[in-house]
Amino acid sequence: MENTLHCQSCYMAMDAADKFGTEVGGQKSEDYCVHCYQNGAFTTPQTLAEAVEGNIPWWKGEGESDEVARARIMEIFPKLKRWNV
Repeated sequence: MENTLHCQSCYMAMDAADKFGTEVGGQKSEDYCVHCYQNGAFTTPQTLAEAVEGNIPWWKGEGESDEVARARIMEIFPKLKRWNV
């Protein structure tokens, strides 16, 4: 059973203390990674579509097309807290 938290914006595994974003008071965020969330706010204002396109390079397997990565992202991102509104 996996206990690793995943960022509720980009789905990055938050498996080490330095990967957690921070709230306004400096405490770690249980929901968002350091890349997406700092000091109680998202680091970049973006739409779901922009987040998907921006994450394609990180989700592509070797030799995979953007379309394959995009489809994989779209299976997960719409279910995440930030995008599931």
